[in-house]
Amino acid sequence: MKLEDLQWKKLYAWRYLSKLLIYRNRLNHDRICIDITFNCNLKCFNCNRSCRQAPSADHMSPSQVEHFLRESMARGRRWTHIMIEGGEPTSHLQFPEIMDMVLEYKRNFSPATQVILSTNGYGQEVNRRLEKLSQDVVIYNSRKTSPVRTEFDAFNVAPVDNDRYRNTDFSRACHIATFWGTGLTRYGYYPCSVGGGIDRVFGFDVGRKELPSPGDPMTPELERLCRVCGHFIRFNRVRRPDQISASWIEAYRAYEENPPVLKLYAENGQ
Repeated sequence: MKLEDLQWKKLYAWRYLSKLLIYRNRLNHDRICIDITFNCNLKCFNCNRSCRQAPSADHMSPSQVEHFLRESMARGRRWTHIMIEGGEPTSHLQFPEIMDMVLEYKRNFSPATQVILSTNGYGQEVNRRLEKLSQDVVIYNSRKTSPVRTEFDAFNVAPVDNDRYRNTDFSRACHIATFWGTGLTRYGYYPCSVGGGIDRVFGFDVGRKELPSPGDPMTPELERLCRVCGHFIRFNRVRRPDQISASWIEAYRAYEENPPVLKLYAENGQ
């Protein structure tokens, strides 16, 4: 099944409208994006998970995904959307097992939940795995053919490096928190789907280890993460593939020398 084009038009409209109006974006606790891996076979420039800039084989274990699903059921959380992404999610060695677990949650606990897979659609192996997916999975296939992406925001341009944002309230977030909902990685929950990728590079270690309650604004996490996220900047489209500001130059330098060690979410499935 293909994701309807209308949904993506709504996303882009919301992105530009929220930035134009300097809108305070509310966190969407009805949707969640799960980065099951930071491994990617394409590694686009300006990747907002830093798959090119800070390559990593970090991945969630099936037991961590199972813990998330049990936690959701125990708290009566019936997600409207669960998006499985990465990295390239199909590159996860236990990808079929993880998808089966999420679909079981849908079938037995929350039939209305839309299970979405976000994939770059690049390469024979990726497409082979896509062909085996259940019809119950909605596939967003961006069908990328090159790592140069002119439609991306300049992710590695940090607002904190720009004097215009010196006194900004970063807790107002951006469209991603509202449209896509919260994020989950092997390091815990974040206010948006991009947050975990930022945290693994900078080493803030702010991933929540328990599912945030509905209505939790996650203000401390937003204040920490949004100040270095290029998505926060108004109309910050890519001008060149290697666009980067000082905070990210230093973060990637430090990562290459000594990658941060973050506390894990549901370590050993406990």
